[in-house]
Amino acid sequence: MGIVQKASIRLTIFSYLGAGLGYFNKILLFTNFLTVAQVGLISILTTISVLYAQVATLGISTVSIRFFPYFNDKDKQHHGFLFWTNCVVTVGFIISTIIFVFLKPFCIQYYRESPMLIDFYYYNIPLALGILYFQYLESYLRSLLKTGVATFTNELVGRVLVTVIIGMYALKLIDFHQFVVLYILCNAILALILLVYIAFLKQLFIKPVKSARFNRFFRIIIVYGIFTIMSALGGTVLTSIDSLMVTAKLGLGPNGIYSTVFLIAMVMTLPFRSIQKIAHPLLARYWKEKDMKGMADLYQKTSLIDMVLGGILFIGLWVNIDSIFMFMPKEYHSAKYVFLLLALSKYIDMATGLNGYIIVTSKKYKSDLWFMLLLIITTVILNLILIPIYGMMGAAIATLISISLYNILRLIFVYNYYHMQPFTINCLWVLVITIAVWVIAAQIPRLHSKYIDIAVRSVVMTVLYGGAILYFKLSSDVNDLVYSYTKIKYFATSDKK
Repeated sequence: MGIVQKASIRLTIFSYLGAGLGYFNKILLFTNFLTVAQVGLISILTTISVLYAQVATLGISTVSIRFFPYFNDKDKQHHGFLFWTNCVVTVGFIISTIIFVFLKPFCIQYYRESPMLIDFYYYNIPLALGILYFQYLESYLRSLLKTGVATFTNELVGRVLVTVIIGMYALKLIDFHQFVVLYILCNAILALILLVYIAFLKQLFIKPVKSARFNRFFRIIIVYGIFTIMSALGGTVLTSIDSLMVTAKLGLGPNGIYSTVFLIAMVMTLPFRSIQKIAHPLLARYWKEKDMKGMADLYQKTSLIDMVLGGILFIGLWVNIDSIFMFMPKEYHSAKYVFLLLALSKYIDMATGLNGYIIVTSKKYKSDLWFMLLLIITTVILNLILIPIYGMMGAAIATLISISLYNILRLIFVYNYYHMQPFTINCLWVLVITIAVWVIAAQIPRLHSKYIDIAVRSVVMTVLYGGAILYFKLSSDVNDLVYSYTKIKYFATSDKK
């Protein structure tokens, strides 16, 4: 767990610095200088482009992490791994672009409530290209266990660039069309930074290399890639279908509101995402070495840490949500309970740990596709039923149900086939503490100043929650982390069994 803990701490620091900038951009700048329709447009362009890029990778991002350990040999230029996978990505982008162009008539019909999206339809192509190559190069760096620069680039550099261009728009130095163009350019810059970094590491092997290993693994990689791209695409669809359908059924304005509260809820997942980035390649190595004990230990420890961090973030965001909305125009205030349901779905996703990554790195990786297809169908049906009745709240309800169902199915699958599950008795105690502190913090009277209100609630919540977690020594990793920063030896103990 040491590698995961040290690396994920660094990534989480980058992520939270980036989250601070993200809040500043999306809550203060976007909401106050862009209309809700313009906010919705930027959100839906990004959502579509991420899906576009996911298709174009043809599963190579996951393939890189899963199979790179078998090609890892710097002296032999990793047997041409980067060159051949780049060929696949290039072909994938060309095919995806052709499909995307032919889909425009369908999109015109489906998004008739959002004509501005159609006006910017082809802007998705360069935006998707930037996102595609950033994801592809990031996966290569993750395979090399070099995640810091990629996270720093995505979470901090990207947010700083967006701050600059929204500032230019606020000062009327550029119009909205130019803002969109510069927003697309920012994503291309991020991919370029990773390319330069890989060259700096002397790992940019872009010349074709003949290798017997590719002949040996070719069929396995192709089959794995086909199934994992469908599974990964399903995961992306599962997290974005609500935004796509809110835009189609309600328009860009409601999607601007929905996507903003969705972003606030996403802050909860930053520790989870940081741990995932480190744990994913480690799981691939555990499978290669058949180290099931190490995998089970990683599974439980990461789940416990995610519950601890997810709990404090959930409480902190929920008890402060009214004050957070005070920084935004009144149109956004109606989404308070939409946020609650989205935050609960994120907490459930975090608490169930690495179940999905265990499946997709195992020999039964094909099974995750069937879970995903079932859940996509369920999510689409729920959104079709609930959005016309409850609007944005309907989309949030559909998300909560689908995420819960998805993770329950994967938990059962991992336990049934590999006899592993992520929960210990300490997870139950963390949940009890989370609920208790949530109830207590909610009783604090609201203060007139939003700044003081946030400060008071946050201090009370942190002292109660953090004190309980540390006092009862529920996670050795959390206690050791606190000890390393505060030198309070009392808390540096092992997990209570």
